[in-house]
Amino acid sequence: MPSSPYQAQLELAKSAARKAGEIVRSYSSGAGGRSNNSAAVCVKSGVDLVTEADTRVEKVVTEMIRSAFPDDVIVGEEDQAECPKGEQDDPFPAKGSIWCVDPIDGTTNFVHNYPFVAVSIGYIHDSISRVGVVYNPFTDCLYEAAEGSGVGTLLNGEPVRVDSVATSVKDCLLVNNIGHYRHEDFVDESTERVNKWLKSGLRGYRASGSAAQNLAHVASGQVSCYYEHGYGGPWDVCAGMVLVKEAGGVVWDAREVGVDLQMRFGKGSVCAGGQKVVEDVLRVAGKPAFTFSKS
Repeated sequence: MPSSPYQAQLELAKSAARKAGEIVRSYSSGAGGRSNNSAAVCVKSGVDLVTEADTRVEKVVTEMIRSAFPDDVIVGEEDQAECPKGEQDDPFPAKGSIWCVDPIDGTTNFVHNYPFVAVSIGYIHDSISRVGVVYNPFTDCLYEAAEGSGVGTLLNGEPVRVDSVATSVKDCLLVNNIGHYRHEDFVDESTERVNKWLKSGLRGYRASGSAAQNLAHVASGQVSCYYEHGYGGPWDVCAGMVLVKEAGGVVWDAREVGVDLQMRFGKGSVCAGGQKVVEDVLRVAGKPAFTFSKS
């Protein structure tokens, strides 16, 4: 079986994701809403939440990475004390090995026991995302990909591809997160964008609340396209973008048609799927005008 030059990183990411998934599941007592979730919840800002499970999972994953690759840099969503700092839109370091960890992407979903929850672990080498693992502990779906593996993207060990049938909004199942930002201009622009898609004949609109899960669903062809202006940070997309690319899709900056998404600090913009449907989704949406502050 072909092997990626990043096979060691892939195997570590898969092991860490499954270990993280065990912890995530331990907080849920089964069916039902948030009364069945035992994790203590805090508000980071506005409607953005963090739980004790987020920090616990990130610590476990970080320790596993440090044990195997002690010289690598780790960027995690919940604890960046030892991470490189960056202002909004600042680029990542151009050289070396960096891990991007989102311990629970979809924390609000997790709090409400809504099963669109994912552990996301991505690996970057010399400024390019090379390995991606996204694991949903509630559906037990593990998506994996590594550059140069020769097998593309796998879902629970089986090869998957992006939706090759959808070529326009009219045959597109689109997933679009609006996220936690509640600035009036941002909300108005976001809802007007949805209006544009619907009025142009969009087949279906979904909002899952997890960027990593969205990208995994694009990679497996379960949705046609994912668009978001204002995803939370690089940890949201680092792993998933590898999944989509290795499954035959494109991952573009939603602000620039035809420009590959680059890893940067702060909130970002993404559109991912088969190239033709991505082009049409962006054509209808138009270029986003809202910009995120550096402060």
